[in-house]
Amino acid sequence: MHPSSLISYYPTYAILDEIVSIGSFKELNIFIDLKNVLQTTYMKHAIENIVESSKSSRYKDTSVFSSLISFLSFHKIYGVKRGVETNFIVFFESGHSYYHKNIDKNYKVSRKIDDLYGLDKKDKDLFFETLQANFKLVDKACNRLPRVSVVQLPNLEADFVPYYLLKRNLIKRGEGIGNVIYSNDHDLWQCLDHDVLIFSKAGKTKKIVKQGTVLSRLFRKETDIPDEYLPLAMSVIGDVGDDVTGVSGVGPARFLQIFEQLTSMTGTMNQLYDNVENKRDIFSFIPESIQNKHLRNVVNAEVSENTISKNIKLVSFEMISRALDNPGSTDMIDKRKIIENIFLHEKQTSTADGMKKALEMAGVFLEEASLDFLYI
Repeated sequence: MHPSSLISYYPTYAILDEIVSIGSFKELNIFIDLKNVLQTTYMKHAIENIVESSKSSRYKDTSVFSSLISFLSFHKIYGVKRGVETNFIVFFESGHSYYHKNIDKNYKVSRKIDDLYGLDKKDKDLFFETLQANFKLVDKACNRLPRVSVVQLPNLEADFVPYYLLKRNLIKRGEGIGNVIYSNDHDLWQCLDHDVLIFSKAGKTKKIVKQGTVLSRLFRKETDIPDEYLPLAMSVIGDVGDDVTGVSGVGPARFLQIFEQLTSMTGTMNQLYDNVENKRDIFSFIPESIQNKHLRNVVNAEVSENTISKNIKLVSFEMISRALDNPGSTDMIDKRKIIENIFLHEKQTSTADGMKKALEMAGVFLEEASLDFLYI
């Protein structure tokens, strides 16, 4: 299997040029939602190739790792040609998110891997073992590459990582530095800023998502509601992809109708976050009579079931970030240490020759020069 075949998320140079031109960027922080850009891995031909390759060799198949190296190299070459410095932040999680499951046991409950096209148990186990070996290799090896950082979080959703790094100033930002996130997950729209863009690719459709377009994209209808209200919108209407149940009967159109009245009661998003974090009522007042039945449904859902408060904790990156800032468990302390060890300490890198030898000992044989490009 060709090293680039598992990641079909490649942009064109024209798209990268557009991203760079938006802020006249001379440096790019490229965030890669690894499992999201590796969707091809779960297609029939990829699964069969990975299983058969692992069976026919004393080493497990390393095409996932090799695909990532090729992906990084592609962008490195682009940067060299255009005079743009490139930094890479790869993020992914392993296992179920304790944080989310402790809030709602039904979170992502419907996300189950199917029977993998009829594979028997032995082959399925081999496939998943091979994937885990690749992810471990990504974590260990890529963190020793220059200008590459990998955040693997056990039992915590990693989608919030770009938000946390950017908002908590754990990576360099400033004039001439741009940030682009590779993911189709609309949760990551929470990260958008004047210097933060998202490259999204679905099939042959490639698009750049910019600040100021979030709610219009979510609702597929033009609106001037600020981006920061995305978590509130998702908390009210729900998020089917993550099994977050919203308020019955309130979809995008109804949310737009009640938005101003609702936010007059909840205040700003920061006020809402503060109230949820401190377990206070999220409404500063509740009118004696609420004429709009959809707004009344939202209020009743919160008063009786804490629906909005619970959902805000599930979907908001700011709430997860606050939980990491002030960890209430050793589990969250450990997660914060993982991030701090990567971004608050001097990075240790391996030489190109040393990395090649180590990878060859692990049965990894990369395309010629793909690793060398990352040392330019």
